[in-house]
Amino acid sequence: MGIRYAVVYTEKRKEAKEAAEYVKKLLSRCEASVEVYSANELIGRKLPEYVDCLISLGGDGTILKSAQALSNPQTPILGINFGRGGFLMEVDSNLLDDAIQRLLDGKYYLEKVMRISVIADGEKIGDALNEIYIASSILGKTSEFTVYKRSELARITADGLIISTPMGSTAYAYSAGGPIVDDELEVAVLVPVCPITNSRPMVLSLKEKIKIEVFSEYGIQLLLDGLLKKNFEKKDAEIIIEKSGDMLNFIRFGLGEILARRIRKKLG
Repeated sequence: MGIRYAVVYTEKRKEAKEAAEYVKKLLSRCEASVEVYSANELIGRKLPEYVDCLISLGGDGTILKSAQALSNPQTPILGINFGRGGFLMEVDSNLLDDAIQRLLDGKYYLEKVMRISVIADGEKIGDALNEIYIASSILGKTSEFTVYKRSELARITADGLIISTPMGSTAYAYSAGGPIVDDELEVAVLVPVCPITNSRPMVLSLKEKIKIEVFSEYGIQLLLDGLLKKNFEKKDAEIIIEKSGDMLNFIRFGLGEILARRIRKKLG
C-alpha cells in the first residue's frame, strides 16, 4: 500500500481548493492514497488514524485546524501558504510543485514543535500549538485570574488571558503586547488582554505546571488555537497548563530557520 495523505485546504481561497485537487493528482500518480478535506469540515472531528502525512493549504488558521484534527500527533505536517500571514507555513504557494517533489523525494527533515496542554477542573481539554485563551463568556466583561507556580505569582483583572507557546508568541500574544520567544525554549507566555490591573506579560518555564484560578461573574470560555473547546456556566474554574507529551512534526526543507522567517515576517 502506498503512502496515505490528507490534504486540507482553506475555503477562503478558490485557488487553495484548486491546488488541493492538483496535489491529489500529483500524489495519485505515485500510487498514493489521497483524501481531500476543507478546513472547516474538520472542526470538531478527527482525521483517520491511518493518515501518514498531512498537507495543509491555506494560512495559519488552516494549519491550526488541521493540527487539532490529527488522530496521531506524530503525523508529519507540510504547510503551504495560501493565506495572508503564513507564519507557520514552510513555503509559499508559488513553490507548490517544488515542495511536493521534495516531499516525494524525501528531501526534507522533521522539526519537532512543542505544544501546551490545558486541564480544566481535572478534565483534559486538549493541546494548543499557538495559544490558549481564557475569558468571560460574555464579550466585554472582565475576569479575574490568579496565577500560581508553587506559590501565588500574580493577580490579574482583564478582558482575557492568553497563554502562548513559543511558536505562538508571534501570533495573538504578540498582537496583545507579548514578547517574541525563541522556539527552543520550553516556556509559556502569559499575556493579559486589556488589563485594568497593573499587569504585564510573563514568560514562565514549563518544567513545572502552571495553575490559574479564574473567576467571572458571567461564566468562562476557553479557546484552543482560536477554537472554542470549553464553556463553563459556573463562575470559577481551576486551569492547569503544562508541556504536552505529544509534539508535532513539521516538514522542513531547510529553506531558512523558521524562527528567523517568522520574525522577519512579523517585523517587516
